[in-house]
Amino acid sequence: MQTQISPQGEKWSTLARSGVGQAIAVLGGASTVGLVAELLAADEAAVRSAVRQLAAGSSAGALFDEVDIADRVLRGTPAQVRRELHLRAAKLLHDKGFPAGTVADQLVAAGAAEQPWAAVVLLTAAAEALADDQIDRAVARLELAYRATRDPAERATIAIRLVRAEWRISPSSRTRNYARMRAAVRAGRVPAAVLPAAVMFLLWHGQTQHADQALGQLDCGRLDETAPKVDFLCAWLRATHPPQAQRQQRLLAAQARRRTASALRPSPHLLGAQLLTGLFTGRPHDETSTLAQRLLTCHRLAPSTVETLAAAVHCLIYTDRLDTAAAWCDSLLAEAEARQAPTWQSIFAGLRAETMLRKGNARAAADDAVLALNHVPAEQLGVWIGTPIAALVRALTLAGRQADAEAQLRRPVPRAMFESRFGLPYLHARGHHYLAVDRADEALRTFRRCGHLMRRWRMDFAWLVPWRNDVAAAHLALGEHRSARAVATRHLDLLGTAGQHRTGGVSLRLLAVTADRYQRVRLLRDAAAIARSGGCDLELATALGELGAAHRAVGDHDKARLLIREATRLADSCGASALLHDLLGDRPRCPTQSSPRLRTHPNGLDALSPAERRVAELAANGNRNRDIAATLDITTSTVEQHLTRVYRKLEIARRSELTFVLGDAGSSVSATG
Repeated sequence: MQTQISPQGEKWSTLARSGVGQAIAVLGGASTVGLVAELLAADEAAVRSAVRQLAAGSSAGALFDEVDIADRVLRGTPAQVRRELHLRAAKLLHDKGFPAGTVADQLVAAGAAEQPWAAVVLLTAAAEALADDQIDRAVARLELAYRATRDPAERATIAIRLVRAEWRISPSSRTRNYARMRAAVRAGRVPAAVLPAAVMFLLWHGQTQHADQALGQLDCGRLDETAPKVDFLCAWLRATHPPQAQRQQRLLAAQARRRTASALRPSPHLLGAQLLTGLFTGRPHDETSTLAQRLLTCHRLAPSTVETLAAAVHCLIYTDRLDTAAAWCDSLLAEAEARQAPTWQSIFAGLRAETMLRKGNARAAADDAVLALNHVPAEQLGVWIGTPIAALVRALTLAGRQADAEAQLRRPVPRAMFESRFGLPYLHARGHHYLAVDRADEALRTFRRCGHLMRRWRMDFAWLVPWRNDVAAAHLALGEHRSARAVATRHLDLLGTAGQHRTGGVSLRLLAVTADRYQRVRLLRDAAAIARSGGCDLELATALGELGAAHRAVGDHDKARLLIREATRLADSCGASALLHDLLGDRPRCPTQSSPRLRTHPNGLDALSPAERRVAELAANGNRNRDIAATLDITTSTVEQHLTRVYRKLEIARRSELTFVLGDAGSSVSATG
């Protein structure tokens, strides 16, 4: 066994200026007397003698206990000498069978890879570094391999591996490697095995022409290890970039043939292809969710699987397995964070935001959407930016923060986003913001545009975006009840039955607005039942609030009070401040609204108890519930109960009407009591 060298002490300064010291610094932890002698082509006995002077009789140990000593030696070594030593060390260590990573470090330090075996070693070492999440080290090794390779196809493959490595940190289209990949696509030099990845990177930034070039180079008849990747690409195009898929009918036809003929081993890409194809061709939702969970359970998050895992989570969201989707988002987000992959974090935070929004939790959806937009610069998110912005705008709208929602809608987004699925929830969110700020005409145009795209792309599914319900809501805002009823009924007809999907309950709620007061109770009762089973607290709060108002309209005030109380609790827990204010009757009236024409009830005022009269007067004077509670030294809950009884006795629906009922009585009351 050779003596392990451990330089230390004052004698190091003398040795550091010698060739032996330089060789030890270059070899680092691999240094032995024998390797140093071979590296310097020197006599082993002479090297051992020099080492003895340094070691002073110490036993074997690590070569550099103080790393900065080696760094100082290397900095003091002439650049040409240092480069030559690293090249010779790389060859020596390769010949001795050292690990690829150790050899690659020597090549990277030399900045050259002239040996015929060097590129293979660098690529192997880069894969190992990526597996250990050492991105900078992997990129350095891949970059040197790219420069050392002369074959155009191999260089294209390495360029795409570089893009993939950098993507998890910075998904930019302005990097040197992204430009290399694009040039390789234009030149037709990208091998089939990495073309699917190139297409996805190009479409992320909406570069559809380059993506079409890449797709045109795919061989439809392949039945090798590339086939699952191509099949997933085809299914992903159909689900995410339908216009692109419609231009690639030959690929889709080949994929359909392989689904019946291929016996390839299941892979994440093959499972992903089956999953997306089934979702958009009518497979039962139970089967889709089972397959999605199988994919998520069997395959780890990696650069090559992030798209398939994201697709699986999307399928859980679309099949209303929201709790399961949220749990997987949490798991994948934690793994992405632990592996320091900001782009992955952004993707799964965005998916969690979408999940929370469908669960009706506006507060959590906004938090997750902000995370998704802050992990990487927004301009690098490409067309995918539609997912977090849509969730954030919708959440802010529900929270009554219309100015903030409008600011998000002013963010620049790629035009190509509206040629992808990511544009659909964006249009949905923008339309609902328009409704909230009394721009119903613009909302109607936005919702119709969304529906037009979905029909044109053959993606007219209620679970994707329920655009017909949106259109019906816009018609109601415009006072066009007949049109609203026709569109909402059409949505129900397409579902088959209202209970087939949770959006059927929304249709019933919209239809209730156009019905008489007794039929309204029945429709809203059914809508609330569907919302309760659908798992969306926000829709349940909305339906219960309207059902409470409907019961009040038919004289069942006790039932109305209970329903509105539950709706208020749910709206508060969801962070849906706009709905909460509506339920409590203290939402500020839009300045453009005309004052309501109310019937006053003199006898109703007499029916109020002194406590109810006092609360009503303070409320009419503009005080909020918590202020009234503080003034009268009672709880906020007591204030709400008093107001509920006041509304029932005065036969009014909201706080803003108190001013007209009480007349001057409220204005005489001091807010300070």
